Amino acid sequence: MKFLVFSDSHSSPSKLLKAVNMHAGKCDAIFFLGDGIRDLSVIESKYPSIPIFKVKGNCDLGITGIDEEMTFNFDGINILITHGHRHGVKYGYESIIKYASERNIDAVFFGHTHVPCDKIEYTAEHKIHLFNPGSIATESTFGVVNTSNGVLVTNIAKIH
Repeated sequence: MKFLVFSDSHSSPSKLLKAVNMHAGKCDAIFFLGDGIRDLSVIESKYPSIPIFKVKGNCDLGITGIDEEMTFNFDGINILITHGHRHGVKYGYESIIKYASERNIDAVFFGHTHVPCDKIEYTAEHKIHLFNPGSIATESTFGVVNTSNGVLVTNIAKIH
């Protein structure tokens, strides 16, 4: 499966659309990690058949009916999506690693820092893949994620 992962669009819907267009709209789903939920309308109107899974960020004020985190199992991989602000990701990853480990999460997709992160962390019990696509608004970066036979492959991409 192929997923596009976005975070922190902060009123830059054209950058979101440009990134999806780079992939000719060919992906199985889009994950949006908060701070710019209203920007997704441009993708929803041009690519209505692509499912979009979204969580609220700290700047998504006045938005109701959208959770701050969601979990999924794709291809045998337990994935948590969250904005990250409630886990203090700007100050380190210890809290989010502990949270994921306690919930048997294999990969955490998060935003908030605006800085891409793609690394594996180990606890005594778990291996946790931390993936932050960075900010599509300020860094022009986003994530391209593939899963196959229980293997997660992540890449940071950049719009030009």
